[in-house]
Amino acid sequence: MSAREELTPQMADYEKKFTDGGEVRWLPYLMYFHPAEHRSPVVNTDASGFRYSERGGVRYSVADHAGIHSARVLAGSSTVFGIGASADRWTLSSRLSENDRRGTPWLNFGGRSFNSTQELILFTLYRHLLPKVEEIVLFSGFNNLGLARQPSQNRLEHGAFFNCNQFFDAFRPEPAGRRRGLSLFGRGDVEEPVEPPPSLDAQIDYAADLTLRHLDVWRALAADLGAKLTFVLQPLAGWIRPKGSAQEEALFAELDRAGRFSDVYGDILTRDVCNAYAAKLSDGASKLGVKFINITPFIAEALKPDQWLFVDRIHFTDQGHDFVSKLILDVI
Repeated sequence: MSAREELTPQMADYEKKFTDGGEVRWLPYLMYFHPAEHRSPVVNTDASGFRYSERGGVRYSVADHAGIHSARVLAGSSTVFGIGASADRWTLSSRLSENDRRGTPWLNFGGRSFNSTQELILFTLYRHLLPKVEEIVLFSGFNNLGLARQPSQNRLEHGAFFNCNQFFDAFRPEPAGRRRGLSLFGRGDVEEPVEPPPSLDAQIDYAADLTLRHLDVWRALAADLGAKLTFVLQPLAGWIRPKGSAQEEALFAELDRAGRFSDVYGDILTRDVCNAYAAKLSDGASKLGVKFINITPFIAEALKPDQWLFVDRIHFTDQGHDFVSKLILDVI
């Protein structure tokens, strides 16, 4: 039995319909989103594809929140969606709801594999479904940085997105005999020359600029709603500590053998990159008048050496979600 099968059996459920290798639900404007009305012991979604939050045995979502007159919104990508949680009640939004003494429930506005453009579009498309919004926490930042190394023809004006090669290839004339290869970004031509990635500093600058541009729109939306807005830079395992718990190290080693995450993102997994990226985001958010929090040092200070937090380098365990939710509530 593999480490993932033994330690994180719930990940098999995500692999079916909630990864790029599973059944992707293609949508206009957003490119893709979660399957609607999905039911399983691990993941449940509403009629629009949003994951349910749960508090005290009662579940609610963006499109299914009868009786809730006001809410707090947690927005972001797959970490917000809750990849890694063994059930809906263990996602960040659910743990925030359980641990927040103010009593107002948190809605899960996460979109798996979304960049900041998609996160923003998702909110504008589904804002009309929301009750009164008291607060928005944008728990995000990594995907823009991870995608900043994509070729310029993929990034264009609004940033690259996962599966972008598959999208662009679909609209490009295809010569006979052309071979394609799979990657984290969809299908790509393995025979065409590849543009070298930008320098690390250029990637950080690009990701920060894109994130802040969209944060300014979130600021305007939050002001219109009368909601408090906070941007929390999501953590990575390598940003928190150089060596994880025994469980984390076993999982990371197995994932590395599969040749995915560290191969693609290896140079941005260090604390120095976190500090540089966070500094640019903090400066920009301050100029916008938006509260910014780099949650990484708070986690690093509170985490015990043997404490298991991650199922992979970016997604949390059940107890990891609960642990981080309490820290978020402490700092926002």
